[in-house]
Amino acid sequence: MKMRKSPSPPRHYLEAATTVRVRFQEIDSLRIVWHGHYVNYFEDARRAFGQRYGLDYADIRRHQLHAPLVHLSVDFLAPAVDNDVLEVTARLLKSDAAKLEFGYTVMRAADKQLLAHGETVQAFTSLDGKLILSPPPLLIECYRRWESLWK
Repeated sequence: MKMRKSPSPPRHYLEAATTVRVRFQEIDSLRIVWHGHYVNYFEDARRAFGQRYGLDYADIRRHQLHAPLVHLSVDFLAPAVDNDVLEVTARLLKSDAAKLEFGYTVMRAADKQLLAHGETVQAFTSLDGKLILSPPPLLIECYRRWESLWK
């Protein structure tokens, strides 16, 4: 008998979305978006999240912090092509840890087809690169401000 893993409990999240039009220079020799550009699309959505919720890179630096990426994964499900308009969503998952954990979806706007999904994890460090193990005051402040917004 196989043991099934218990499903993870649902986690609270906040999300923001942006649109991106695929440019000719993002197309590879197969005439589809080169896989590395999806990381840029994730970044575009993460920036939209930061602007919407007040947690942009300038806010992080103002609090004497860095938030380097420590994990990135992407699953490619279908190709995007030149001139597609993509809807890219970044979803911040609520966590008790000192990290920013985002999930992403990339959909073609015209037919709502899911093209890719992925995740990133950012740790917090001091300006001299020391890992911060407890949630920094900035993150605690944001969580308080967002208390009524979590889905």
